[in-house]
Amino acid sequence: MPFISTNNEIALILLIIFVFTIIAVIITRIFLSQKTRPLMLQYEGVVAPYFGLPAVLFSLSAALMATSIWENYNIAAKAIKAESQGLIEIISLASTIPELKNSNLANTTRTYAKSILDEEWQTLSSASNDSPKTIEKFIAMRSDFFKAANQLNNNAESKILIHAFQTVDNARGTRLAYVSFDVHPLRMTGILLLAILVQITVAFVHVAKPKALIVAISIATATVLIPICVIALTFSSPYHGIISISNEPYLQIR
Repeated sequence: MPFISTNNEIALILLIIFVFTIIAVIITRIFLSQKTRPLMLQYEGVVAPYFGLPAVLFSLSAALMATSIWENYNIAAKAIKAESQGLIEIISLASTIPELKNSNLANTTRTYAKSILDEEWQTLSSASNDSPKTIEKFIAMRSDFFKAANQLNNNAESKILIHAFQTVDNARGTRLAYVSFDVHPLRMTGILLLAILVQITVAFVHVAKPKALIVAISIATATVLIPICVIALTFSSPYHGIISISNEPYLQIR
């Protein structure tokens, strides 16, 4: 799915609501119009559960897509926590181990963490994954890490430091890999078509009672709009937008 900027998220939601509202109005007019109502009344008496099949398929499809998206959100959020905790551990080790007190590892680690907040966080979208400035800061931190690890001569502290850096490196890779989620257009199109079928089938079930039809199709329209709009809010980067992952863990790095 193409990247949708944060500024356009509200416009997208309003467009979806507008389109489904128009469709609901059109369906209602068709079923209540004097010209077409006799034709629609011919289908009165069809067993409601058969008409309920689109609603079941819509619910399952939307639930599966939403579950997949939220799992990706959880992975990205865990990567941020892991990276920030690894950076805190590196700074702590560099500040407490006597052999590393004169090294520059703690400073370059803090500089890298600050660069994530100030520079790279704004570039985390499907169009641009990372910031060249942050990459430079990461390379500088990695260089100081190798120097520090060599100074410790493979002792217990060295193994802890290596594990902390590996955590940061792996978490950074995961964070950059999940800058966007691939919601295939065909899957989203299928959900939208099923939502329209839900509106139509609700109208058929209540075709004999005009007032009940209006109320039922209004409720059905609102019901299908909720999951569709929530899914649509994930089209932008998980690190930006109305539904976004916080960068607060990096703020704890001192």
